[in-house]
Amino acid sequence: MLNRLFLLVLAGLLWNCSNSNKSEIYTPPVPSNKSGKELAAIYCGSCHQFPSPVLVDKTTWEKSILPKMSHRLGLESDIFKVYGGMNPEELQFLTVAGVFPEKPIIAKEDWAKIIKYYVDNAPEKAIPQAKKEKISIGLSNFSVKKIEGIANKTPYVTFVKFNTAQKSIYAAWRGEQSFLKKYDLNGMLKDSVAVPSPIADVDFSKKNLRVLTLGIMDPNDFRKGSLLEITPQKQSKPILEFLQRPVQASFGDLNQDGKEDFVLCNFGNELGKLAWYDGVNRREHILKELPGARNTFIKDMNGDNLPDIVVLMTQAREGVFIFYNTGHGTFEEKQVLSFPSVYGSSYMDLADFNKDGFLDILYTNGDNADLSISLKSYHGIRIFMNDGKGNFKQSYFYPMFGASKAMAADFDLDGDLDIAAISFFTDPKQKPHEGFLLLDNQGNNQFKVSTFPEANQGKWMVMDVADMDQDGDADILLGSFLRRGMADVEELQMGRKLPPSLIVLENKKRTLK
Repeated sequence: MLNRLFLLVLAGLLWNCSNSNKSEIYTPPVPSNKSGKELAAIYCGSCHQFPSPVLVDKTTWEKSILPKMSHRLGLESDIFKVYGGMNPEELQFLTVAGVFPEKPIIAKEDWAKIIKYYVDNAPEKAIPQAKKEKISIGLSNFSVKKIEGIANKTPYVTFVKFNTAQKSIYAAWRGEQSFLKKYDLNGMLKDSVAVPSPIADVDFSKKNLRVLTLGIMDPNDFRKGSLLEITPQKQSKPILEFLQRPVQASFGDLNQDGKEDFVLCNFGNELGKLAWYDGVNRREHILKELPGARNTFIKDMNGDNLPDIVVLMTQAREGVFIFYNTGHGTFEEKQVLSFPSVYGSSYMDLADFNKDGFLDILYTNGDNADLSISLKSYHGIRIFMNDGKGNFKQSYFYPMFGASKAMAADFDLDGDLDIAAISFFTDPKQKPHEGFLLLDNQGNNQFKVSTFPEANQGKWMVMDVADMDQDGDADILLGSFLRRGMADVEELQMGRKLPPSLIVLENKKRTLK
């Protein structure tokens, strides 16, 4: 019955789409005389950076990535494989957008050449991780403080952030009911508010909290996210609704009218967008209509005293883009970094590593939840130096399986920037555990790497860095999300006591001086 209903709904949607384009006559593609590599550059490179076969093992190309790509080329005749699991609302969004063509846009003979090119040239097994700086155990300047979270509940933390003005800790949980909780610096619960869906971001700059909710956290194309305003009395009202799985918000006066505007990363799934919204009338201005906008910074990147927007895109065309402000709410786009579609871009921070007055890019890639789930040698932490002209060149790489986020700060107060990093998709066999790493800057692009014993007690999906107690040094906050089915998660859950939801690494450097 459900299958029949699905077919009826889909047939209606597809008929409407095809009927609206009935004047267009379909011409079947003709086989070309091009090689598999040439065809891959044309068809794979039309949606994202052309990926080399060596980036993923042979089986993953053949059994996962290429079958999915065939859907985008109109080659899959079984509509359940393309649209299975979606409800009518998602179906409508995708069919109207034409994400999956109804008919082939490439000859089957040419598609066979592309498959052969990747399968023949891919390694049998994933390329091993390169030799790297040895990890020492122990963080000499930090004390470890564990916070249980919700009693007797598995850690499902979706958001953490220090509120330095209040000297407090905020964290959010996913569950049957999503919560935003406030703790003091000793880990004592001070307040809690229920929210309609999992939280991705919170802004503390105003009297009222501005809370960004995902709608549905798992990959989807619903428009159920929202930006809420929550008063100290826990009264909530929407600022914006019907957002596409939004994951981050940035605030600033983008059109020079003296009012604060905001940028939202509508991450989405197959669909999505990066947009800024007028602070007066909430009017939407789309900057980039692609999924995967992960995080943004509003900074003057070219010294013209206008706020520019820097964004990391992690789906489709993975890379870093700068939208240069040309005045009064208009922007010019420039892509400054580009990455292959299997890289798994996950986070970006901006910091001046070489003290030349220009912001450099600290970047992580390690998302391993899509079509190519495997340990990848190119996952890790990278620094890209800014030449002052808007060009960026890699100066440092530290391999880290599943790297999820890195943030820069001078943790040891020696005058240079160090790095705190987390990985969600760790290698359970690696010792010591690499869920958290601290990279101590030794100068000349050399870093000493360390962790702490309790790092293996969580799956650290979220992190924040700030001087939580205002004592002059930067502290670190970690949030754990124990996703079912991951091997190391099963080990964590075998213990009698639930692992901590949060860990605070309190920096004692200023005290120890």
